[in-house]
Amino acid sequence: MSERDPGLQPERTALAWRRTALSAAVTAAVLLRAGLFGASLPGLLAGFGALGLTVVAGWAGLFPRPAVAPRVLLAITVATSVTGLFAAGHLLWS
Repeated sequence: MSERDPGLQPERTALAWRRTALSAAVTAAVLLRAGLFGASLPGLLAGFGALGLTVVAGWAGLFPRPAVAPRVLLAITVATSVTGLFAAGHLLWS
């Protein structure tokens, strides 16, 4: 029986994580700017949450591999949820 050939799927997955990290970095910059200039605590917290998401997603996209560990996916899910809640708080606060 031959070993399974993963093909290009791990590379495509790593590129997708890099795109996610880039979009999270842009979102973090916008939220941090809005939080700083608008004096909004939820905006600042949302910006820092997006910054954390940037770091985790960037780390996940560093090396092409077939799958991301469940702990990483859980961390990204938590960071995304918390960031979304704080972003909603920023919109309601402003």
